[in-house]
Amino acid sequence: MIRVMDVQRWEAAAVPWWVTKVGLVGGWIVAFYFAVSANEVPCTAAQPCLPDPVFALAVVPLLATPLLLLFGRVLTGCAMGVAFGALDIVLDGSATANVAFGLHAGACAIVAAWTFRSRVDQHTAAGAVVVSLPDMPPPRGVLRIVAVLLVLFGFLTFVQYDLTNGEIEQHVAKASRVEAEVVDIKDTYDVWVELPDKQRTAFQPLAPETYKIGDTVMVLADGSWVQMANEPEDVTWWLTLAGAAVFLAIMLAARERRRRALWTGPVKALRLQAHPVGPRRILLRHNKTDIATVVTLADLGLEEPLYHDTEQFGRVWRGEEDAPVQLDPAEVLVAGEWHHGGQVALLVEGEVVATSTLSRVRPRHTVHSAHLPGEPVTAGTQVELPHAMWPGDRRRTEGVVLLLGAAGALIALRYYPELIILGLIGVQCVLSAVTRFQPLLRLDHSSVVLYTGIWTYRVPWAQLHGVRRAGPQLMLAFGPHGDVITTPQLPDRQAGEKLMWARARSLIADHHGERITRKLNISVFIGLAYVGLLLFI
Repeated sequence: MIRVMDVQRWEAAAVPWWVTKVGLVGGWIVAFYFAVSANEVPCTAAQPCLPDPVFALAVVPLLATPLLLLFGRVLTGCAMGVAFGALDIVLDGSATANVAFGLHAGACAIVAAWTFRSRVDQHTAAGAVVVSLPDMPPPRGVLRIVAVLLVLFGFLTFVQYDLTNGEIEQHVAKASRVEAEVVDIKDTYDVWVELPDKQRTAFQPLAPETYKIGDTVMVLADGSWVQMANEPEDVTWWLTLAGAAVFLAIMLAARERRRRALWTGPVKALRLQAHPVGPRRILLRHNKTDIATVVTLADLGLEEPLYHDTEQFGRVWRGEEDAPVQLDPAEVLVAGEWHHGGQVALLVEGEVVATSTLSRVRPRHTVHSAHLPGEPVTAGTQVELPHAMWPGDRRRTEGVVLLLGAAGALIALRYYPELIILGLIGVQCVLSAVTRFQPLLRLDHSSVVLYTGIWTYRVPWAQLHGVRRAGPQLMLAFGPHGDVITTPQLPDRQAGEKLMWARARSLIADHHGERITRKLNISVFIGLAYVGLLLFI
């Protein structure tokens, strides 16, 4: 029978998510920090910092490693980590960088072996029933077109690098070596020099703080073309861009090949319950156990809406009407690579309706059911409008501590610019601090304003379905799709009643036709200003 599955063994075989997204990504950040900190060899005319085309291509696996790991491409990300670790040992003369990325490459190799073994165990635990997919595989779609365009873009970028580098080599061949005097330093990074023929030009050296007005620097000059002798112009970033495009094209082509391989022979299959948990996202369950999620390109229409309309949802949310009886979930046949990250096909009534990737179940993947959280707030408490609900003393104290932390990170980074991680910590402190000095909610005559970490929502009272209370927190449902936002802990115990009174008062005044608006919270702009301070101070 298709339902045969050892759920406990399947879940136990999975590699914990934090191993890759915390362990390996965190290890990459640490390795990158040590490599950057150790690479402080000055550029001189005798030992210039020459562009390295091979290392420019090696930057592709360097940057791809954390991105692939964060997005769940574990084996590919580990392969990139191992590849760059080997390249760094061969190309980089820094022993610190070699050790850092060598250790990270070893960790990647161990996790890759663990993941491979995990996938074998999960595939075995999924049962022994196999099926052959009907019909022919779907035609090659947009992924193939995108892959071809990426290869074309990569080729043209390689050509552009060859042309630009050829022009530089021609200038260098005809250039004469002359001494230039530093005459000005602007915006910290621009070093202006004057040649013997009074021609002036600006450079942006790697270490502008080491140059002083009056210093003499060696340059190569060919007419109006001037280049520093110790830091030749580096255009190898064209190679990095081209390599990234080709690499992405290869990844898309490999994914398409895996998808079409499902039709080449019998594949393992299971019949599972399908619960829509968002736009085009489906939660797969075996009995009452969450197994995995899949994302489809279109809504498959597997489940009838729980509520007939938004008004019915609002009445149920406010406790004015009993929740509807929930029907049994639809079932789908899931066939393919039965492990996290595997390619699968979804079949309904013997027909393939979608292909997707098996992903882990996240805490946010909750099923919208007839059982609503908390208790509805029905009573009303009069309040003078406009009215703001501010955080308590504890959150304000946290805000002060976070601001002090952000200031400390800014000062420390001024004296230790190589500690890049301090800047990231400072930005997070600023974003968190600003939200602790903002009102949590603001009520006026026509709407309620909700302040979240990144967004600020303005919800007209007619669009607010109601409020439910779960302990010290409130859950506000609003909009045509019944979106729900949960507030932090509110010090005002009558906050929910005040919201409902203001809503009832507004509905009497008949404020209809207004739309919900969303804009960036001011914390985002303050965070960007803080980043500006990090870069320019």
